[in-house]
Amino acid sequence: MRVIEQPGLVATERHTVCPTDAIPISIELPAGQILLSGVTDALSKLGYLSACLQIKDALISTMHFVMPAPSPDEDHVAWWSETHIIDCSADHPGRIEEAGFIYGWREGGPFIHCHGAWRDKNGTYSAGHMLPDTCVLSSATTLTGWAFPDARFEGAFDAETNFTLFHPAQLTEAQQHKPASAVILRLRPNVEIGDELIAICQDLGWGAADIYGLGSLIGARFRNGRVLESFATEFLVRSGKVWQGSANSGSDIDILVVGINGEIMQGMLQAGENAVLMTCELVLIRSDTD
Repeated sequence: MRVIEQPGLVATERHTVCPTDAIPISIELPAGQILLSGVTDALSKLGYLSACLQIKDALISTMHFVMPAPSPDEDHVAWWSETHIIDCSADHPGRIEEAGFIYGWREGGPFIHCHGAWRDKNGTYSAGHMLPDTCVLSSATTLTGWAFPDARFEGAFDAETNFTLFHPAQLTEAQQHKPASAVILRLRPNVEIGDELIAICQDLGWGAADIYGLGSLIGARFRNGRVLESFATEFLVRSGKVWQGSANSGSDIDILVVGINGEIMQGMLQAGENAVLMTCELVLIRSDTD
């Protein structure tokens, strides 16, 4: 498994976890709505400060995105590309094929961290990190996912990577004294994604959980033998499960991932072979109880 040394001091704790309930929600956004402001208004009306949401088959009239890129300096191990503008309009829309995002708070305001894949008006396929304040929907769109009443993702400077990143933060004390149905979490660089999630379930005393979220990996190795060699990638969890117990432990993590050169792959990750590059912002929802 490849690892990459980060520029800052390595933190002792390799993951951060906050317990919370996870409330299933559905949000309807109208045509002409900017994604960031629309989600912010909808969650505010519902009374939530953080959520993990998915978008599928959404028509767009405008959208910008970036992809992973080599770092221009020695203070970071990777950076982002120039901004790409999807070739589309209200009359000739593009389409978000699939995307997922974490909604939280950063630098005093609402923030969305979104990865996904999309097509322009001519059907050209690409993937990366969406800039959600540039995404304008060209038709009514339904978003589904989970909201978190007891915790939220908050942006904070991370001395290990030299980036401002989402970290879980507890909002209420109630979850400290009762079993949680979910946790929001961050994985740090160079931990193996599946192994770390198994360890978290062990710490929680959970037998199994469903996985949602996104992050970055040092390349990607898949069960079918395919390999994305790019040292910097961004990925979206398409579906995922993790389980642990006396008989066996493991994970099934199906991802969509893009590398530095824009190469896109998807599939089930090979166990024990996929290290986190910068961060993973994930949600585990317990699935071993009714």
